[in-house]
Amino acid sequence: MFTQILSLARSSQCKLFCIGGGLIGLLVLAGPGYAQQCVDVDGDGWGWDGSDTCLVTAVTGNSAPSGSSAPLCVDSDGDGFGWDGTDSCLVGQSQPASGNGTATGCIDSDGDGWGWDGVDSCQILSDNTGQGTNQGQTPPATPVQTGAQPASPALPVGNSSFDPQRDLVALHFDHAPDRDDGHAAVAALMVRDRLQLNVHVVAGTYGVYNRDRYDSASEPLMSAVWGSEWHNAHSNRGGSVSAAVNRWTSVLAAGGDIWVAEGGPSDFTAAVVRTINANHPEFNTRQRIHVIQHSDWNEDHSLTADLDYSRANTRYVKIADGNDPNATADLRFESHNNGSFVARAQASRYSSEWAVAFNYLSPGEKLDFSDTVELLHIVGIGINSIADVNDFGDFFF
Repeated sequence: MFTQILSLARSSQCKLFCIGGGLIGLLVLAGPGYAQQCVDVDGDGWGWDGSDTCLVTAVTGNSAPSGSSAPLCVDSDGDGFGWDGTDSCLVGQSQPASGNGTATGCIDSDGDGWGWDGVDSCQILSDNTGQGTNQGQTPPATPVQTGAQPASPALPVGNSSFDPQRDLVALHFDHAPDRDDGHAAVAALMVRDRLQLNVHVVAGTYGVYNRDRYDSASEPLMSAVWGSEWHNAHSNRGGSVSAAVNRWTSVLAAGGDIWVAEGGPSDFTAAVVRTINANHPEFNTRQRIHVIQHSDWNEDHSLTADLDYSRANTRYVKIADGNDPNATADLRFESHNNGSFVARAQASRYSSEWAVAFNYLSPGEKLDFSDTVELLHIVGIGINSIADVNDFGDFFF
């Protein structure tokens, strides 16, 4: 979870930060190169600084944007929705700190020297302000020693908000139109098995704008990879929505949260969340359903009303696109640059699943399980631990 910062007042001690002329919290510089911004959304005296919970020492007014109950709302892409440090929120007036449409606060949650400013990956500078300089989509020069991990390294799971024993991961694959979902399906199976995750798998979660591009050849692949543990939203969308509602609400009732790896547009997720809100008002979906999206294309091909609904009624988090070199792992390689991954896949205990996936999309064309960056984000594995396909193999084969 990354807080987007509207305005930062610099001091060696502390300053108050505001929005719309109203005082909402206290900015504390906790040490060189680290800015602690503590946003208290629910008024309990505790907030979130981008890495840890933190005590709010001064809160007076709560000048929220019009139409939003959240005190701090940054709209980085100008679509009217932003992030308040805890939830998605409706923006009444966007006031980014840099004045050029982007937020300049750069928060490094895993200590690798790189963070996220709400739009791009950015480098953390030691300038005693906690502010980073936006470096576009350029990753750190040497994030890890690729391939140097031991055969069975300890898993660097670092998302303290995610509870693998209690929470549910909803894996959504649109299979419309790209065939990279075939590789992503096997990669997700490997992560599920190694981390012993509770998952709910749905394929055909495309949006209204690309339903005519659905690839039915994905169905035997999903059966080969997941057996009977998946639902087909293409052939039975209503039944798949109902199955998701039943599974999600059972987890919510037991105290768990839902984490959606949104491998496609938001149309299907919005249908599930709408049904839960209509029939189970006791569940706060804005707090307990987390949607992780990495693709502009997926957002652009969502029905606007569904994307808006998902943003407004879940903890909607947009991470860097897994198809580009940036703050997410590079899991999209051309055949000449995938190292030993293909050979290792063919020799692994997942050889039959990878064989089907490679037949569906030949690694001679490309090796691509870029959607898996959403799952890595959910479990808290950053590029300091897994930077590319070979690092992924080191951890999960």
